Amino acid sequence: MNENPKSILSRDASPVTDHEDLLDARQACALLDIKAATLYTYVSRGLLQPLRHARSKGNLYSRKELETLQLRSMARAGQGAMAAQAMYFGHPVLTSSITEITPAGPCYRGHLATGLVNAPGAFENVAELLWTGALPDAVRVWPAQPLTADVQRALEVMATVDDATPRVMRLFSITATMLDSFSVLQEQQSDATIHLARQLLFAFAGCCGVLGPLGRFIAPQGQAPLAQHVLEALGAQPTSAALHAVNAALILGADHELSSPTFSARIAASVGSGLHACIVAALATQRGVALAGGGDVAEDLMRGMTSMAQLNQRVAEAERHRQSLPGFLHPLYPQGDPRAAALIELARSTGPGSAQAELACRFVETLKQELGLHPNIEIGLVVLGLAWGLPPRSANALWGMGRTAGWIAHVLEQRQAGVALRPRGQFRTA
Repeated sequence: MNENPKSILSRDASPVTDHEDLLDARQACALLDIKAATLYTYVSRGLLQPLRHARSKGNLYSRKELETLQLRSMARAGQGAMAAQAMYFGHPVLTSSITEITPAGPCYRGHLATGLVNAPGAFENVAELLWTGALPDAVRVWPAQPLTADVQRALEVMATVDDATPRVMRLFSITATMLDSFSVLQEQQSDATIHLARQLLFAFAGCCGVLGPLGRFIAPQGQAPLAQHVLEALGAQPTSAALHAVNAALILGADHELSSPTFSARIAASVGSGLHACIVAALATQRGVALAGGGDVAEDLMRGMTSMAQLNQRVAEAERHRQSLPGFLHPLYPQGDPRAAALIELARSTGPGSAQAELACRFVETLKQELGLHPNIEIGLVVLGLAWGLPPRSANALWGMGRTAGWIAHVLEQRQAGVALRPRGQFRTA
């Protein structure tokens, strides 16, 4: 039975949503490291607003308000304490107007990402929204940007020393490094940043060709959507449904607030690094086992299933490793990642489908129903790739290419801030 949030929670007669993280008085005192009398003093002074819940006899308190009060107290204790607390997961380190995380998924400058998939439905429009703050009305199609370096030769050299399955973030990193010929001063003086940003995205689309049937860099040419360049490089037909699927993947992965790779890009930008160096810093972080590296493991878990017996075997294996299973249980989405749900639904409704895709969907649904494991965006991208018959590692390629648009937006915003990001360390003896 669906309940009206207004009938469940209230704060001085003002309704709040049922998504809020709430703590009782004992938990609030433990979080703030105070006694109950101090908590009630905070309430009487208006520093905390108690909530009433139909299912609870006592007052409840918003975790967000408690943590804000805690940060204020630490700020009065000195900058060192404030900086140390700000570095904990979930606490904002800096202000950004690019993306807000909501229970319905990320909002890009006030536009819900899942809504942008359908209108305007073009990755280029969303990239410009992230970079400029304005969402173009007409669908954008950029002319391909010529490259200034022999990217193909660099990737061939890498292939001679890399393993059989290319690591996408490494492909992107090498490509960005090869194209790095501008200093940040030259970028700004010649107003070239947006040109370089587009060039990077086209280059990453060409890198997808290494995953495709030709196994080499395919330089985009002419004026066509980036999604079409990606599909052609991967060896897939750019039908309208396939273009919609790839655009959706790029849009939903474009930004996710201050993730670790995004923070890396902003640190590099804050000390005057050029655009390419900032993106390389982000890509280096994205390669970590908790992100793209874990995405590769998640893809290996999903691919190759040919029978229900194999599916049941992998479900049993997932149960043994449920707390460390890559691609599941996102801490920001305890009820499930809306981006993953959108991608999986898109795979089911528009993809030509395959036996592997059907088993992957069953696998994901089984983990959710039996183990309470909700999929993250990595899994959604893998399922979408399986449904459209894309080659292995396409999921990470789409994720990295889409997220690059967000990293560029954060680089631009950090430059405008004009301050170096330098958290303080708290020294202690061993």
